[in-house]
Amino acid sequence: MIAGILSKIIKSSEVALSMKNKRGQLRKIVNASVILSHSVFGEIKAVTGNISNTGVFVRLDNKPTLPKGAHIKLQFLSSAYPSVSFNTRVARVADEGFGLVFVDYEYDGDRFSMDNLKDIWSQEV
Repeated sequence: MIAGILSKIIKSSEVALSMKNKRGQLRKIVNASVILSHSVFGEIKAVTGNISNTGVFVRLDNKPTLPKGAHIKLQFLSSAYPSVSFNTRVARVADEGFGLVFVDYEYDGDRFSMDNLKDIWSQEV
């Protein structure tokens, strides 16, 4: 459900197709530009590989060293809602990037649960 909602944030041309994976979540292959923020590396640009209800995989050319569990702020550059940013946690570290789990999101200086985002945008449909 959240993956579908997130596709409202991202330009539809960046969403390619859906797939199931071993984690049991429906994932959408998405090539969207994002900004990642962390105190270790500041801000860097990355590209998403896929998005599911619970997280996103981001690909990085020069991946910084971060441990599993580190928190990263993520913002979609092509967002229809540029003031929404997502607080994520590193769930998987791979050679080509990070698997990030959505923790919550921020909008206009306030933090909200991901369920709150789902509820708000399901009312817009």
